[in-house]
Amino acid sequence: MPTIVVTGRHRPHEVLFLVLSTAAGAAFVLGAKPPTTVQQLVGPWVLWTWYLLLLASGVIGLISIVQPDTYRALVLESAAMVGQTAAPLLYGLALLASGVPAAGFAVAFCLTWAGASAWRAWQVGRAMRVLQQAGGQ
Repeated sequence: MPTIVVTGRHRPHEVLFLVLSTAAGAAFVLGAKPPTTVQQLVGPWVLWTWYLLLLASGVIGLISIVQPDTYRALVLESAAMVGQTAAPLLYGLALLASGVPAAGFAVAFCLTWAGASAWRAWQVGRAMRVLQQAGGQ
């Protein structure tokens, strides 16, 4: 029987991004105004999609941390990582499409964030398959 090592739900950088996503998403959904420079670069639908994805994926990811059942926690974390991939990817591509050279750092940051979240989603999916093969689910 293989040894299963779940590289878990408590990675500090991941938890930090989930907390920040939840806080930023909630703040803007509740009425905080985005910086006017950013607001001018992207359409309102991009901002709302960004905020809602941040809020939903942040909350789902934070809920996954407190789940006692490993498989359920991984399923929730996987869902959170999909949102954490989609939100910065959408935002980064919208900023890139604006054609404003000053947005270069933000574009790079968002696309790197999306890549890291996609990588984590892949890792979580692999851990879920290992659990399934071992008969855990």
